[in-house]
Amino acid sequence: MTIGQRIRRRRQELGWSQRELAQRVSTRQATIADLERGAQKETSTALIRRLAKVLGVTSDWLIGMYEDDDQGDGEPTGVALVGA
Repeated sequence: MTIGQRIRRRRQELGWSQRELAQRVSTRQATIADLERGAQKETSTALIRRLAKVLGVTSDWLIGMYEDDDQGDGEPTGVALVGA
């Protein structure tokens, strides 16, 4: 499961739109959309932290550090963290 799939899954569990999530983490809706569809390959650690906090998950889970719910393909999440 990619970071985008995790974001989308958790966002939908909470019943939020991309726009609502974007407002809650102080970013653009387009950024959320790009992350969810895998078009954005890099993001800041600060945004990852804000997303994790707002979504009620750990940063580790969000970036795919745990394989317990992954699809087992062994592939990295596909998003690099850059700067804080």
